[in-house]
Amino acid sequence: MYVVVVGAGAAGFHLASRLPREKKDVELVVVEQDAEAADEARRQLDVGVVQGDGALPSVLREAEVQRADFVVSLTNVDAANMITCFMAKELGAKKTVARVRNPEYSGYGLVGRKSPYAPRKVVRPRSLGVDFFVNPEREAAREIVSILSSLYVTPMGEFGDGRLQWREFRATSPAVVGKRLSEIPFPRPAVVMMVATDGGLVVPSPSTTFGQGDRLFLIAERKDMDELGALFEVPLRSSRNVVIFGAGAIGFHVAEVLEKRGVQVKVIEKNASRAGEVSTKLKRAVVVQGGRPDRELLTEEGVGRADAFVAATGDESLNILAGLLAKDVGTSRSIVLVDKPEYITLAEAVGVNVALSPLLMAGSRIAQHILHAGAVSVAALGEEDAQAVEFMVSAGSSLVGRTVSEIEWPARSRVGAMVRGDTVLVPPGTTRIEPNDRIVVASSLDDLPGVERIFK
Repeated sequence: MYVVVVGAGAAGFHLASRLPREKKDVELVVVEQDAEAADEARRQLDVGVVQGDGALPSVLREAEVQRADFVVSLTNVDAANMITCFMAKELGAKKTVARVRNPEYSGYGLVGRKSPYAPRKVVRPRSLGVDFFVNPEREAAREIVSILSSLYVTPMGEFGDGRLQWREFRATSPAVVGKRLSEIPFPRPAVVMMVATDGGLVVPSPSTTFGQGDRLFLIAERKDMDELGALFEVPLRSSRNVVIFGAGAIGFHVAEVLEKRGVQVKVIEKNASRAGEVSTKLKRAVVVQGGRPDRELLTEEGVGRADAFVAATGDESLNILAGLLAKDVGTSRSIVLVDKPEYITLAEAVGVNVALSPLLMAGSRIAQHILHAGAVSVAALGEEDAQAVEFMVSAGSSLVGRTVSEIEWPARSRVGAMVRGDTVLVPPGTTRIEPNDRIVVASSLDDLPGVERIFK
């Protein structure tokens, strides 16, 4: 597989480092206009690097996009990404992916007509040369709203059209710490797919004993997860009062969704012009102008009394500081945005509940699209050392008629659940597999190709 990544920023760099690690036969070239960023890619990535403007046909030819299976444009400029994809398609690229922030680009447009009676031409995204769009801001906003809607402040995701949920919990309660997996009194059916310890991610056995702070990746029916979570931490009340620091694209999207759900929202924005603009667009949210997030400001704006605090400025250091101060003045949930993946672990280690990287999420979404085209959905576990993948069983699959226990799965993989129509099985047990069943399998990156072969 030949892939060209245009833009070596956080998302492009992450994608370029991840693809060869997950798929050995990937040949990859990075195109970057900035000389310093191009040199950094040469030093740190084992890929080809072309310096130049990826929207220019001459640069794309140098990157050999005419033989590319995928061209992914991840610069900060929507128009440049669209032009790059259009040019790449014209030069012969098979598939293209564009990062866009403006949602109008990913929809359908009607071209004006010469007279009221003339037909109107519909412009589709693929007509513009783009096969797949990814919007990091929208991805992050959806994740934040999902976390705020839960009783727990932990990373999570869904499978089976929302019937299944996976969550990361830490072993801190007496019900878990020092206990073997077989001794944990789960009140509802659940599977611990992976455990992250000091030694890395492992697939637990019934005799696995959990230490203080170990991270467990649990899968269960969505309706059961709140009750299961009580084993690990005290449930919080659902967020009814949220303060958002930063009214950029992500902060605004989160505020917009929350106020439609009846949540009391306050937005703090440094820029007076942006604060005024957002206040006219939001119907019930309170928008105030505020500067740096010091204790006085956060206390004055009621952060200590809020159910949750979201730091969503474009400055990741400022977001981490704000998240820590919010916890210090009394809020029970703090969610912060960062760019660099390494800041996620750092922020959570110093006291922030959840740190999210929109660009990392975008890179992961694109990697899923490129590497797992046959999968229904994919979730990264831990620091992306493992993945949980939802597969659809085809009618001609060798799995049909067999049970999960009869299949020889790779050593570092575990089946978590099966979805058949409206029925959810956690774990699948001795149920015989049928066509169109969806099966969720967690696996280390090294063993994932072996899992994928089973479903081919």
